[in-house]
Amino acid sequence: MLKRLFVTVLILLLLLGAAILYLLSDTERLKTELGAQLSGATGYQVNIEGKLNWQVMPSIGAAVTNIKLRNGETQIHIGKLRVGLSLSELIKSPEDWTLGSLIMDEVRLKAADFRVQRFAVQNFNLGQATPFQAQVLVLEGSEPSPVKEGSAPINMAGDLIYQLISSQSTPNANLAELRLLKTTIQTQWGGTPLSAICSGELKELDGVSAEDAENPLNTYNGNMDCFSSEFTVSSLSWPESKVSLELRDRKLSAALLANDGKVDISKLKGTLSTISSLGGKKDPTAAWPNTMEYQILKVDASMIDEQVDLKANLDNMSFAMQGSLDQDTSRIDLNGTVTIAQASEDQLIQVDPMLVDLPLPFYCKGSTTHPDCGPDTKKASSIVGDLMKREGKRLLRKEAEEALLESLEEKLPDGLKESARQLLNLFR
Repeated sequence: MLKRLFVTVLILLLLLGAAILYLLSDTERLKTELGAQLSGATGYQVNIEGKLNWQVMPSIGAAVTNIKLRNGETQIHIGKLRVGLSLSELIKSPEDWTLGSLIMDEVRLKAADFRVQRFAVQNFNLGQATPFQAQVLVLEGSEPSPVKEGSAPINMAGDLIYQLISSQSTPNANLAELRLLKTTIQTQWGGTPLSAICSGELKELDGVSAEDAENPLNTYNGNMDCFSSEFTVSSLSWPESKVSLELRDRKLSAALLANDGKVDISKLKGTLSTISSLGGKKDPTAAWPNTMEYQILKVDASMIDEQVDLKANLDNMSFAMQGSLDQDTSRIDLNGTVTIAQASEDQLIQVDPMLVDLPLPFYCKGSTTHPDCGPDTKKASSIVGDLMKREGKRLLRKEAEEALLESLEEKLPDGLKESARQLLNLFR
């Protein structure tokens, strides 16, 4: 009895497999139907131009190459897409499927300055938390472009929630919404390893024009918070930090808070030493080290159309700079001032009262990975020179007024001396 039942089940499975193989044998028809299904689910026009290979047992699997997606001016090319699906999912509607695996290789977005080399999820279902891994490459320029020489891949692993929301302005179109749940990001910055744990969300804007869609900053709103481990950029380092990013109405804002780090102040020492000498003051930097251990670093920056506005506080120093950041080349060109407030007892940067709260010219130029930042000694010397001239004139005027008052007091009757003092105060 058991043997006959086992043979019957085996025959039924073989017949089912043969039927599925027959249905899946017409790959050209399936490519067309699959493209139509994906077009409806994503809101993009999807064309499958490469090969379509199927696996039936023990689970359904598909490998598709050379997939092109288009929505207006937005164009995406997927080199290879692999999907794994349990047979039991076939009785459900496609938007309710749970994909055992979804892997995409070489995802290229036209005009982007990055490429998704690998993206993989397991047990994926729209609107539910899903484990994922991804690797992103930085390009020399806008796609199509070779990978940027010397850049390290950006590796990500964590959980995400991806869902599609119906557009209110475009019929039969969907908008993407992505949430990252505690995602680890690892890469290198200027040759130094960087690791961070991030979370946030990204929402596609409804009704974006084709022209605005060319720039991702015009297409999405979102925010992200990251906590990073030890990090070094040029002459600045810290043991850990918090970075908050917000994209809202085409404006990208960033806030950084890092404590108890180190910064190279050799350029600042040179400038303060020079202008102190010009002012006839004692050099305050003689005993300073070239690398300072700071207590607090706080940075607030924003960018609209590559125009940057940056404000920062490093202990008792305040920086205010404006300029540009080229998104294609990652080159920065910022100019502004550094102002040194009166220092507390435990702060290193202590200067003569003449320099306290005096805005000194400051710049940052070069690449974002190796910026050249420091005070402009020549311009600072000119400012201090003018300050000393005004101070000299003030002292000479004060001495002349005092001498005149002494002379008047000797010659004037006692009843007129107080009136003379008040008259000189009016002229001052």
